[in-house]
Amino acid sequence: KTPCAVCGTGCGFLVGVSSDRAVAVKGDPNCTVNKGLCCVKGYHSIQVLYGKDRIQKALVRKNGKMVEVPVNEALDLVAQKMDETIKAHGKDAVAMYGSGQWSITDGYAASKLFKGCIGTNNVEANARLCMASAVTGCLTSFGLDEPMGCYEDIAKADVFITWGNNMAEMHPVLFSRMLATRKSRTHVKIIDFATRTSRSSLASDRSILFRPQTDLAVANAICYEILRNGWVNWDFVNKHVSFHKGKTDIGYGTEDHFKFKDKAETVDVTAYKTFLEDYTPEKVEKISGVSAKDIKYMAALYGDPDKKVTSFWTMGMNQHTRGTWINNLVYNIHLLTGKISSPGNSPFSLTGQPSAFG
Repeated sequence: KTPCAVCGTGCGFLVGVSSDRAVAVKGDPNCTVNKGLCCVKGYHSIQVLYGKDRIQKALVRKNGKMVEVPVNEALDLVAQKMDETIKAHGKDAVAMYGSGQWSITDGYAASKLFKGCIGTNNVEANARLCMASAVTGCLTSFGLDEPMGCYEDIAKADVFITWGNNMAEMHPVLFSRMLATRKSRTHVKIIDFATRTSRSSLASDRSILFRPQTDLAVANAICYEILRNGWVNWDFVNKHVSFHKGKTDIGYGTEDHFKFKDKAETVDVTAYKTFLEDYTPEKVEKISGVSAKDIKYMAALYGDPDKKVTSFWTMGMNQHTRGTWINNLVYNIHLLTGKISSPGNSPFSLTGQPSAFG
């Protein structure tokens, strides 16, 4: 019995072992995440262990060719080269780039070596690409990190809107659970909102395509429609929501030497309405390529008080050039309608790596 280590969904496995060798794998029916399901990556996970082209010994380039050497020799060479580089160019001339497949203890050891021993902050993992925008989106919207939804929402939602992600191929176990929900409750709808047609599009009830980078404008247009049509959950908003205005003219971040020291200015809902006047569905149609009719359709789904809505996204938003902002804007939709932190109502940033939140 083991968790899958391929992605961050958290599926449980049952692995068949013969003579100390893994020979078969299937989904664990008692795991609350995958409920016995398994995707193609999981099914092939044990085959990866025995791939003929898998590197099993340390390799060092000698005379232009990669040569097998004892691990200690390879480690000594790495240490020697790092030492020479630090002496010649300073401690910030070395760096380590790790993996989302790192365990928590791997990341801890790497941080101790580079930050504690060498004295540089140059230790990083690809989990930063996966989750930095998700983390800062949560922090700037709520003051705390981590999504407030859970997988149980999949069985409770009436509408799923996937923002720029292809769950059918990237999170197939979760997409299968969505399909199962739709099959058992026939009114349930899956809306694919993305930049291209994928297998998720084909399995969805409606596929809406937008021009890359314009999803921010669409999210604002949805908020405009929610306010214009009186779909705001004022009881929730008055109890739990405050309105703030941040700096928007930041160029391209560090390339423009922007210091990110601005503090959000507290405003009222009237100022927010004024801001949204630039984002009518008709104006945003010209920017995004999404018809005003489709924008109003999505807004009506979010705005219907009798529909529970779960938004799913992953790298399409989190590796966006304005990843934090698009996270914030989808949170705005859920906050205006009060569709958050209740069964079936969830803005949910999916992770793609097992240790990404570590």
